[in-house]
Amino acid sequence: MDSGLELLIESGYIYLPLLLDPDIVTEMQAPLRSERLPTISGPSESKAVIEVQGKHFAKTLSIDSLLDNYEKINAYDYKRIRNDCLRKYQLTREVDDIFLDGTLRTILFRVMPYFIKKNRGLHRNKLSDEEILDLIGEKINIPGKYYKEAKAFQDSKPLKEILKGLENQKPIFKLPENGLHSGQKLRDWLHEAIHAKVLASEHNRIAEALQVREQFSQAKPEHIATLLYIADTGSLEIDGFGFTRNNSYQGEYLVYKRTGDYVLKDYYARSYFFPECRVAVSTYSPFMPFVMEKYKHPFLIGHKSGQEICMKDFVPPDELTAKNVIRALEEGLTALCYGYDGRRRNGYHSLDKTWVHIPTIDFEDYRI
Repeated sequence: MDSGLELLIESGYIYLPLLLDPDIVTEMQAPLRSERLPTISGPSESKAVIEVQGKHFAKTLSIDSLLDNYEKINAYDYKRIRNDCLRKYQLTREVDDIFLDGTLRTILFRVMPYFIKKNRGLHRNKLSDEEILDLIGEKINIPGKYYKEAKAFQDSKPLKEILKGLENQKPIFKLPENGLHSGQKLRDWLHEAIHAKVLASEHNRIAEALQVREQFSQAKPEHIATLLYIADTGSLEIDGFGFTRNNSYQGEYLVYKRTGDYVLKDYYARSYFFPECRVAVSTYSPFMPFVMEKYKHPFLIGHKSGQEICMKDFVPPDELTAKNVIRALEEGLTALCYGYDGRRRNGYHSLDKTWVHIPTIDFEDYRI
């Protein structure tokens, strides 16, 4: 919709400027002189062409039809407007995830505390949810915009007014008045009307969101900001432990721990330096540890990313719990860093080449 274009609104219909050429002028002169303008049938009979201030406007489509079909008419713009509306009231799926998704809360508040330390020394105190959020705030630079969004999140008044209006069945938007309107004015109205329709379609989620916000009404704003940051980015890493949203499966995550650099020895006690990698477990079964990066190791059958770690006696759990995620990660880390026995050459591959060596993954470039 051209912002510089002038349009006419009449009886719920949009009229566009009619560019007249000589043939059209000739055809229209008779009905204009006799005041018998052509009409278009519809919900209410209205003129097909209207003259205002010496300009002619042709009837196009109804405002209701434009709103009902805008998602098909301009899918990209509709999606952008809808996302802007949901973000304004913190109603995006990502925000729902962080506050309502049990899987993410398990990772954040039950698995993460096991792998990170707040205090130095051997003694590991159990961290509360609030202490975990404090620690994240200390370790991660949370951009300022999330603190502003946190204040908006805790202000439930706008959502309460929206929900009250929807439940009272008030009109969700007001049609523009009859008369001439600039393209920019109608575009602004259209965006507001789409916002209203989006909110009406999200009635149940608004009610649910209000319940969540009541639960967090007394939380520290910085804690809310941290959660909103995680919801937006979908990932976090502290002290070598992290997680990231699994784009292949909605609502699922990859939870990982970095190995750090480590050294393995071959049959002749020669040392091989292995670079750091991330050992991960997916929250989507099977819960088998794997290496995220392209990597080679005696316990990996190839040299590529996403390989499961060979662990002879490990039986993957059949249920996603904090305890099972921790166990799977530790088993995978232990296998890579300590499981290889150079004397037994207990892997898919051997660090050193044997006299009956079959071409396989080579580790000579790791030898130190």
